[in-house]
Amino acid sequence: MDSELTGKRISKEEYLQSKQKKVIEKPKEIKLEWGQGLAQKRDAEARLQELELEKDKPFARTRDDPELDQMMKERVRWGDPMAHLVKKKQHETPLMDLGDNEDMKKSGFVIPQSIPKHSWITRGLEAAPNRYGIKPGRHWDGVDRSTGHEKDRFKKTSEKKATEREAYLWSVSDM
Repeated sequence: MDSELTGKRISKEEYLQSKQKKVIEKPKEIKLEWGQGLAQKRDAEARLQELELEKDKPFARTRDDPELDQMMKERVRWGDPMAHLVKKKQHETPLMDLGDNEDMKKSGFVIPQSIPKHSWITRGLEAAPNRYGIKPGRHWDGVDRSTGHEKDRFKKTSEKKATEREAYLWSVSDM
């Protein structure tokens, strides 16, 4: 029993020994690498590299700065009528295998970075449309496990448009 619980007097040495035992008995906490997502980690690293490169550049940029010129060319402007014709550069950065990190291996958190064989991408399937236009991730196996709400919604909207078009054609046919 602890002397704190019994109220018994102890000497200074005994008190210090009991404190040391508590410190020794406390297991060391393992710092897990689950604080952020992988994309956020990559973005933060890219920002740091960009800042390191910017640090060495002069403060004022002139017109003939090639990096500034390239950045302005790549910028997408609102209302640009030719923007859809210009082929965007695909920044297809190969995903770093963050599972190789020792801290990640210790924590047991490893995400495979390759596209699996069962994926809809490798099998050539087309994803079912949704109202937000979001495509599924590379680990989706191609099975639609939805309740059918999105499909019904698309069906109703297309029926409504067809009815409106038919009503318009009916009203114009007498002319």
